[in-house]
Amino acid sequence: MSTTAVRGTTRPADRSAGRRGAPAGRPGPSRTERSAARRRRWGWGQKGAVPGSFGKFALFAEVMLTGVYVAVLSIPVVTALPALTAGVRHLRRFLAGESDSVSAVWADVRAACSGVWMVAAGSLVALFLVVLNLWAVSTGALPGGAVVGVVTAAFGVALVVGLLRAAGEWQPGARWTTLLVSGVRGIATDAAGSAFLLSGVLMAGVLVWMLKPLGLVVGGLVAFAVIGVNHRAGRLSEVPPTAERRGTFGSSSD
Repeated sequence: MSTTAVRGTTRPADRSAGRRGAPAGRPGPSRTERSAARRRRWGWGQKGAVPGSFGKFALFAEVMLTGVYVAVLSIPVVTALPALTAGVRHLRRFLAGESDSVSAVWADVRAACSGVWMVAAGSLVALFLVVLNLWAVSTGALPGGAVVGVVTAAFGVALVVGLLRAAGEWQPGARWTTLLVSGVRGIATDAAGSAFLLSGVLMAGVLVWMLKPLGLVVGGLVAFAVIGVNHRAGRLSEVPPTAERRGTFGSSSD
């Protein structure tokens, strides 16, 4: 008599089937079927889905993938601003549970390149002059170097933060010059958000300084920072004035 018959137990295959909720003696659902059931239950691929619910590292992986998109599309250098804009929109679609295909990224890049050349080229020249001025100040050969260094650094920070804000606010058909002016004005109206953006850029720079290959993915981190600052600004704009004065978001101090 077999061991199974003596002990009156089911075979391992039957026990595993029972754990899956299938009748003994019948095979349980396949791995593909279980994966499809999880996708339906978690809403993966459906509008309004929450990305973090269908994978522990889904959002992290998408940010890294966005960094690769931004890095590849920024190879011509002058396309860095449209590439970052496309990365921001890609991550925003992912977070909203909308379609986030590569073709959509390419379509965003092509649309963002419309009218961007003057702003992109001018920004590159301005950043080059900022670096050149700071280098001249560091040599000590520039008269009034301390004042020039402070003014140059402030101009560089304003330009970088303004460009990031413009990338976050861009919509098809928008004028880049208008977005850049609005982004620079937003530095004063949302000083905390501007500080967050600057911190994100500095952190990205430190990561690349520590390990050069990270330059392939830091664009995704910067894009994610832009989304976070824009979302924060939107949430703050919804706070009632009375709540702002009381320092609370809906509860009274009475």
